[in-house]
Parts: sequence; C-alpha cells; structure tokens
Amino acid sequence: MTSELLEDHGDDGPESSVHGRRDRSGVIDGVFPDPTAGMVLHRVLAMSARTFLLNDLVDELVDESSRAGPVDALSMGTRPLWAQSAVESLQGAERRSDRTECIHQSRVAMRRIRSNLRTFRLLLDPAWGTALRAELAWYGNELGMSRDLDILADVVRTRGPEALEPDEVARLLAVVDWRRDEVAARIAGDQAGPRRFQLSEQMMTLWEGPAFNAKAARPAAEVLPAMLQRSWHDLRGAARKARKDPSDRNLHQLRIRLKNLRYGSETLAMVEGGPARKTAKAAERLQSKLGDLHDIVFSIGWLEALAAEQSDLADAAERLVAVQRDAGTETRAGWKRELKDVERRWRRWQG
Repeated sequence: MTSELLEDHGDDGPESSVHGRRDRSGVIDGVFPDPTAGMVLHRVLAMSARTFLLNDLVDELVDESSRAGPVDALSMGTRPLWAQSAVESLQGAERRSDRTECIHQSRVAMRRIRSNLRTFRLLLDPAWGTALRAELAWYGNELGMSRDLDILADVVRTRGPEALEPDEVARLLAVVDWRRDEVAARIAGDQAGPRRFQLSEQMMTLWEGPAFNAKAARPAAEVLPAMLQRSWHDLRGAARKARKDPSDRNLHQLRIRLKNLRYGSETLAMVEGGPARKTAKAAERLQSKLGDLHDIVFSIGWLEALAAEQSDLADAAERLVAVQRDAGTETRAGWKRELKDVERRWRRWQG
C-alpha cells in the first residue's frame, strides 16, 4: 500500500502553477496551499476507510507503518484549519478491542463514506460512486443485524427486570443469544467471501485516492458548500413531513437526512470552521435521539414477532413491549425543539 495517502492528486490542480519547491505533502516553501475540493474529500474518505479496515479486518494483518507516514508529514510548519482537522479525525481511528465496538465503528465509517459519496458525488465518477455506495449499504445492513441484536440484549438485561421475573429475563436472553450466534456466523461467512474482499479493495482505493474529475481541482471553499445545499433541501422536506405526521417512518427518514447534513457539515468544517462544526453537532444530537427511538421501535417489532412465534414467551415479551413503548414516548419528547436548533445553526452559518 502506498505511503502517500494524503498527497495532492497529480499536478493538475490550481496550486500547481505556484512557483516554489513542493514537498510530498503539497507544502510549497513551508506554506500549505489552499485545499482543493479533492484534497478535502480525500482526507475524509481516507480516514473513514482506515477506521473501517482497522475494525473490520478481524485477524488480517494491519500494517500500521504504511498508514501513518502521510499524517506525520502534516506536522511540518503551522497547519491550516483543514490540515488540523485531518489529524484530529485520525486520532479516533484506532482498532477497538471489543467486538461490538468494532462493528459499531465499522458501520459509522461506512455511513460516513456513503454520505460523503452522495453529497459530493459531482467530484467523482458517478457509476463508481453509486456502485460503492450500494456495496457499503449491503455490508452495513449485514453488520446492522448484529448491532440490532446487541441493542436488544441490552434492553432485555437493563429494562427486563422492570417487568419480568429473573427466569423470564434469562429465557429471553437465551433466545437473543441464539440469534446473535446465527448472525455472527453469517457475518463471518461474509468476511471470508469474495464480495467482502472486493469491498476492501475499494476501501484501499479510498485510502490511496479515488479518481477525481476536473471539478475536484477547484478550491474547496468554492465547490463544496454548494454541493451541501441539496442535503439541506432534503432535510427540510423530511422535516416538513415529520412535523405534519411524526410517524416512526417519517422520523426515521428525518434521521437519515440529518446524517447527510451532519457528515457533509463535518467535511465543510475542515475549511469553514466553527459555524459548520456547530451545525454538524446540532444535527448529531437530534440524529442520536432519533437513533435511540429507532432502536426502541426495532425492539418492539422484534418482541412482538417473538410473542407470535413462541407462545411460552408471549406474555413476557408483551410486558417488555409495554416498557419499551413508554421509553419511546419519553425519547420522542423534544425532537421538534432540537430540529429548530439544527435549522437555526444552519441559517447562522449560511447567513
């Protein structure tokens, strides 16, 4: 694997006409050039690809020496905002020791990549970006089954004692653990298969640098903000539907749009700083709340299905459903207020 992860993409960018000596990180006579759209997006995609590979490689060899060098190059001289953000992003991209946390980090990395590929798709080959997003969706859904059951096990352990007898909690946990073993075996098969291997190859492409088009050579501050406008319009549409009908489905769609705005704003924060970062934080807060609600809705559906399948556990499952419905009502509270905060942050940023 190349050790030139964070280099500029060729010599055809706008900074190539600047006279002076360029080092391997793009610095000319000790001064960082203004970043191009491709440089910023490459950093975001590369950091997420690294997080995914470190946490989803299982027992495969992870060659840290070939992945750390380019970031060290950014330590030369005074770093501008976008370079500082790249280093800060890398600090959390280590491999986790807990299997559940590894899966979580892998899924977050894939979501971030999918979102950025969608938001800034005009910088890339559309067919390649669309195909990669589809593969990320496939594998993310596979890992999502494991995470859903991990959440469900936590619900049974922590909320079960509120409504169930100890033996009922134990029996429900036994069923969940059996399903978790099934899913773990399925994921192990995916990880050893050719489709997952090809996904790793695509992650290497993100790490080393995808083939950007000519628009990616333009200044990031000029190109990227306009591309984020679509995410904002999509969010506004989802917000209108959710306010009119706050069904579980509409709130889930709102959560998806919040993710896109959040990840796009985090990317823009590398060149636009505080206002973009505050917008991303506000979107993340509401996204997390609606994510908790989504987990509750999943647990209710799973428990209701179990009650229909296993009559001996039906009563216990229904009592736990009642507990989760109360939790859902509590979690829903305040989402409109937090949505207003997202909208206010966006308008302050955009002016």
